[in-house]
Amino acid sequence: MGSLRGRIIVFLVLFVCITFSWNLEAAGWSFSDLGVLRLNMRGAAVMFLQNCLVELGYLAQPADGIFGPATRQGVMAFQKAKGLTVDGIVGRATWQALEELLTAGSSTYVVKAGDTLWAVARQHNIAVADLLRVNALSNPNRITPGQVLRIPKRTVVGEGGAAPVISLLPWDKVNRLFPREGIAEVIDLESGLRFKVKRLFGTNHADVEPLTAADTEIMKEAVGGSWSWARRSVAVKCNGLYIVASMNGMPHGSSSIGNNNFPGHFCIHFYDSRLHSGDRLDPEHQRAVMQALVY
Repeated sequence: MGSLRGRIIVFLVLFVCITFSWNLEAAGWSFSDLGVLRLNMRGAAVMFLQNCLVELGYLAQPADGIFGPATRQGVMAFQKAKGLTVDGIVGRATWQALEELLTAGSSTYVVKAGDTLWAVARQHNIAVADLLRVNALSNPNRITPGQVLRIPKRTVVGEGGAAPVISLLPWDKVNRLFPREGIAEVIDLESGLRFKVKRLFGTNHADVEPLTAADTEIMKEAVGGSWSWARRSVAVKCNGLYIVASMNGMPHGSSSIGNNNFPGHFCIHFYDSRLHSGDRLDPEHQRAVMQALVY
């Protein structure tokens, strides 16, 4: 009896530990979990860093996944601006500063000569009404050069109207959370439109299909009314998590759903997912993944 009771206790302890570990793993990454980066390193983490620096204006060249001299100079310029140790090495403190700046609730914009509130709103893909609200402006025609405007961050609306945490998860974890035949919801972050998809297959990234004809109609509206290979920042909701991702909007290849009015499948990429051809990172998809964090 005592032996059986002991085995039960051991099983329960193991179950709690495994469950707790999975919850921690599924809760999302912080930028610092991408590890320490320095000169001459390569890979998806370097590409993510470069996209952060491009977004903040510290790197002019497009991301290529190679930590070269230009990337090091961009890191050092950012470190100097934030009062960090200027060594060109991206450790925890530098990652945290990048994350705080890129995922903050709002940013600022300094009005230039010739600006209108409508132009500023369009530039930042937000509504004029939101600019009026957060800046306590009563007249949209009255902005002046040098005036600092708060730019609200757009958010995904979750259950009960709350804004959920949108997580950065690498492909190897997403691949387990969103298996083949799995159903997920895609939220287009520019339009706010939502539609459901079913995962068809895909080893290096997720190849998916709109679940129904109604989902296809919503997807087509989200991508502008006509199919396109252009990458779009999205959040993918599966297993209760919202995960940053990038999709294209072009039907291609095979399909398994015959009545969804979508002749093929389309691709969804996540952090560190690859193209099927050549097992290569797609820079445009990886940039859209990073940008999904700052919507």
